[in-house]
Amino acid sequence: MSAVLPHTASIPAARWAISSIFFLNGAGIGLWAAHVPVVQARAGLDTGVLGLLLLTIAAGAMAAMPVTGWLTARYSTRKVTLCAGFIFAIMTALLTRSSDIVPLFLIAFGFGASNGAMDVAMNANASEVETARGVPTMSSFHGFFSLGGLAGAALGGLLIGLGLGDGSGTLLTSIVTMAAFALVARHVLKVAAHADAASHFALPRGPALFLGLLALLCMAVEGALVDWSALLLAERTGATAASAALGYSAFSIAMAACRFAGDGLVLRHGAQRIMVVGGLAMLAGLALAALSTVYALTALGFALVGLGAANVVPLIFGAAARLPGMSAGGGLATAATVGYAGFLLGPVAIGWIASRSNIAIALGGLSLAGLVIALSSSVVKRG
Repeated sequence: MSAVLPHTASIPAARWAISSIFFLNGAGIGLWAAHVPVVQARAGLDTGVLGLLLLTIAAGAMAAMPVTGWLTARYSTRKVTLCAGFIFAIMTALLTRSSDIVPLFLIAFGFGASNGAMDVAMNANASEVETARGVPTMSSFHGFFSLGGLAGAALGGLLIGLGLGDGSGTLLTSIVTMAAFALVARHVLKVAAHADAASHFALPRGPALFLGLLALLCMAVEGALVDWSALLLAERTGATAASAALGYSAFSIAMAACRFAGDGLVLRHGAQRIMVVGGLAMLAGLALAALSTVYALTALGFALVGLGAANVVPLIFGAAARLPGMSAGGGLATAATVGYAGFLLGPVAIGWIASRSNIAIALGGLSLAGLVIALSSSVVKRG
């Protein structure tokens, strides 16, 4: 494949363009995380029905992801990223505004589908930018996603505090988001794919499957905090909806900071040690958040989870790209496909467990994922 570059400054511009898109995607997720308790109250959803709503979002994403692989091969990652991004911005506003059950579930499916398509396409475009630069860059892209999650959650809490939690606030932010997409569109890298570059489904197996399952555990934790952190704070500490929305911010800012520092940490301490520390930090953070009834301690637990999880998925994806007998793209795609299922389905599983116990038990049990990751650290060791 070959990159279509109008001038020599295009690669740096493409890097910042796709970084901006990662940021905007994270901001949309953060806005939704902040509005979950508001939407639940406005629509009168109990925990079980809210879990079904999250399942609908996951179903939309899982339906869109395989199709997106074919679309990016046919139309380029650039076009699919931008189209999915515009739809995602619209769906975010509609999802936080709707209260009637049937429209809410239909919009939730559209929100999930647009996010799933955007996720696949922007990561593929980011990989193209990384290849064009010749320098490891993927951790920083995911850092911008986390930074966006922080900004979105904080903005969501502010909008709710100002009385704009009825969806009018997210309508304004969606308009700004679409304008931002339009501004960066011309700088997003375009790569011309060969006709044989189309994606085909293949069942994951062997080492690639194991790496994918580890990624699934880590991303299940991240997805669970997106959708359930605000509710845990409200339920366990009595925080207001606006204050509870800031809990996800603690997770996002810690994760963003550690991701931007990730390459240096791995070079200094080694991938295996970072994996062990990351898994144990996830274990400790989730346990603290689940057991605490003090706002500051619960928020600290979320921050520990963010610090621990920050570089686990990039390390797993790197190991998948080095699997013997597989191309770098094939190994990474296999691990990523299984891993993203955790981000989408993890919150649904938490909702199911919480409906039969409580949210603290559900998230506390998820802390065991950190232990499994720590014990499996040798899989990311180079050589």
